[in-house]
Amino acid sequence: MLILSGLAGMLFFLDRQTLSVLKTTLKGDLGWTDTDYGWLVTTFMVCYTLCYLFSGRWVDRWGTRRTMPVFLALMSVAMLLSSYATTLVQMGVGRALLGVAEAGVMPATLVAIFTWFPPDRRGTAATLIQPIYVAGLALATPIAAIVTRVWSWHAAFAAPGIFGVAIMIAWWFADRRAATAGAPPEPAAKPVSYRDALRHKEIWGVILARLVSDPLWFFLLYWEPGYLQERLGLSLDQLARIGWIPTAVATLALITLGFVSDRLVARLGWSPARSRRVLLQSVACLAPTLLLLRVTTNPTIAIGLLCVVRIMATVWLNFTNVFMADLVPQRLIGTSIALMSAFGAATSMLCNSVVGPVVGHVGYGPIFVVGAGLHPLAALILWRCYRREPTAADS
Repeated sequence: MLILSGLAGMLFFLDRQTLSVLKTTLKGDLGWTDTDYGWLVTTFMVCYTLCYLFSGRWVDRWGTRRTMPVFLALMSVAMLLSSYATTLVQMGVGRALLGVAEAGVMPATLVAIFTWFPPDRRGTAATLIQPIYVAGLALATPIAAIVTRVWSWHAAFAAPGIFGVAIMIAWWFADRRAATAGAPPEPAAKPVSYRDALRHKEIWGVILARLVSDPLWFFLLYWEPGYLQERLGLSLDQLARIGWIPTAVATLALITLGFVSDRLVARLGWSPARSRRVLLQSVACLAPTLLLLRVTTNPTIAIGLLCVVRIMATVWLNFTNVFMADLVPQRLIGTSIALMSAFGAATSMLCNSVVGPVVGHVGYGPIFVVGAGLHPLAALILWRCYRREPTAADS
């Protein structure tokens, strides 16, 4: 289950990143503009955000064995549809369906981790699957580039769609009832409401922090490959050789910090929530690195700076999920994480709607300036809301 959870996350990022990697190629082949590309990202984000309002409740109600194969199947269908697209609207349909499917993958993955692992191993388990996640982020660039060069960009979309079908089948047969003490009873017959989740006021702070910090993560996810090609002049082949480095470095840092987090719990007696919060606030200090990207045109320096920025953004995306799961009862994990992700995706969607025109007319500089302040502001929110130890989640 640990491996399959990682593979599901890998597909989550691989399917999403393929379009980002091929942005410049599709602009040339199909005549799209930065605004058109921004429209595709917004289409995905709208469906992704809205479906988060339902996906977490479905996972909490029906369990991961029933829901995850459905999400994986929809992701595969979306990628296969995208492989046949020749117009902006056709690609938009594929991205919309992908948004619907991906809204369920991360809640289901984290619920699976909290079902199969006891509390003092969850931080480690959640970060051990990151090397498989990174395969989606890091391999998306060379896979899309090589497949496009050998066959076509259509095949670059089809390949992960076919792989998703195999993961879907494996998940169905592997996800039996967990034998750990942390495993919940049978899925609840009554769906968990968002009112139930929001009654736990201790989660409001982390929701607000993600609402502030998520736009930078989504910007990096969707616009970083285009920045490296269009601003620094990398070809698609050059991007395939070095574009994966920031993601790989960030993942190694995340794995290390996952062990550190669990050590803080075991050795110092800190609560899991406190250990996640301290690490989140610490890495937010890396945010000013983003400002240096405005003044460099050297690809090597830019990759180094992006490694630092990616460490911060990746740690925040993953540790806030685990932090949220530490704050709520286990029956509310899927719903609460989906709610938090929906808020973060909503602000990211609004920000992305202006990124395309800004990049097209002014460049990336203003985006870097604004982005450098987001995680420090989110860290301040965590400090303000969790200066006192949050109440531990019941089981």
